[in-house]
Amino acid sequence: MRKITTIIATTLLLAACAGGADEGSTTTAGTTGGNSAPAGETAPAAGGAGGGGKVGKVDSRDGWLDVGLGEWAVTLEAGAIRPGEVTFVVANRGTMQRGFEIEIEEEDDSSGSGSGGDDELKAETSLLRPGQTTELTMNLPVGLYEVECLVPGHDDLGMEGFLEVREDAPPVRSGGDASADAVSIANFAFDPAELEVVRGAEVTWTNDDQAPHTVTADGGEFDSGTLEPGDTFSVAVEGNGPVTYACMIHPEMTGTIVVG
Repeated sequence: MRKITTIIATTLLLAACAGGADEGSTTTAGTTGGNSAPAGETAPAAGGAGGGGKVGKVDSRDGWLDVGLGEWAVTLEAGAIRPGEVTFVVANRGTMQRGFEIEIEEEDDSSGSGSGGDDELKAETSLLRPGQTTELTMNLPVGLYEVECLVPGHDDLGMEGFLEVREDAPPVRSGGDASADAVSIANFAFDPAELEVVRGAEVTWTNDDQAPHTVTADGGEFDSGTLEPGDTFSVAVEGNGPVTYACMIHPEMTGTIVVG
């Protein structure tokens, strides 16, 4: 894990980052297995419904499990969860249509891909437009599940992974544990998308995602370079006003820091 620190003095405006989801995003229905939210409902944003639902250490399937689709990874809020009902909140934070698929691995399947032996343990969403979000609810028993983008060929580009369901899965850190001047990069979004800080505060970004990202100010005030998973980047801000920034690898990811 690398830690990068930069000091800047500037007048700032950060364009509010919707985390890649636009105002018009809607919920779409899953197509196979599980239950999905009724069409037209808005699913919770990345980081939790309303931004204040989870506090402290929580079961990672409590309420929902965030899934991000982007170039070229499928990111999960947690890699292991406990068995039971879980609602996947799937957001397409990329630049093209994508969909989410989950399928249990059979014990005798040595191919590394889902076997499709039990339709109740296989589910997928419909195709999602960029910025669109959907919910998919399943009841998952103990096992290992393959997750991937259902668009042909996208799994070969890196959009695949695994979710482990086990009784002793650990709780995960929620947004309630975060520092007041910290931004998490997760599920192809900056969380919080807009951060208000006092003059002179040091803001730290942590790449909690499974894909590389950058933190690059639109006006050139700072640039983290490529942050690999686990890397951090810090900036001490001076001056008044707001600054807009984005990820140069995934330009749809934008954020704002407001200095008071």
